[in-house]
Amino acid sequence: MAIPEKKNIGILGGTFDPVHFGHLRTALAAQQDFSLDEVRLIPCHHPVHKEEPEVLAQHRIAMLHKATRAEKRLVVDVRECMRPGPSYMIETLESLRTEYPDDRLFLLLGADAFNKLEGWKDWQKLFELAHIITVTRPGWEINPSPLIKEYCEQRTVSSFSEMCEAQTGKVLPYSFMPLMIASSDIRLLLKENKSVRYLTPNKVIKYIKKHKLYT
Repeated sequence: MAIPEKKNIGILGGTFDPVHFGHLRTALAAQQDFSLDEVRLIPCHHPVHKEEPEVLAQHRIAMLHKATRAEKRLVVDVRECMRPGPSYMIETLESLRTEYPDDRLFLLLGADAFNKLEGWKDWQKLFELAHIITVTRPGWEINPSPLIKEYCEQRTVSSFSEMCEAQTGKVLPYSFMPLMIASSDIRLLLKENKSVRYLTPNKVIKYIKKHKLYT
């Protein structure tokens, strides 16, 4: 019997309040550059390190579905929104690892999030469940605490193929040309009754207008 090939699954968490082209480009660029089988976009229900989202999870999920419908390798994963209490990434990875015991999981973390990793719940255990790909962009360089820097020193690799030699626990710096868009800027424009065209998909804009969100 042939042994099934391991899947490579990217994970991109966020509040997606609302989702925008910056989120989508990050997910798609990682999927294409690393030939990931899929990237799971996981909306956060109750963020631990950010303010509560401005709109309900049901709206953020609906906007994500509309934004990703044409791209089959971008998958909306609602497990955090189905779970009560704070949305801890360690619990999300444990759930994914139970569901995908033999596949490789790649957690995509912006440099700003990675730099604050020491404040995450059970952060060391993240490396037991997944690899971490740190996404850098202009103005956000990787500069973690001395503890994180020392912990990751022997784990950092220079290529995706080297990372895939292990099931979990490696760190790969990843740089690409991102779209400098922020959900907070979109919310502000909407409150000022200004256009957000070219910042987020038209289907998302129509949904926002229909449900009178961010007014």
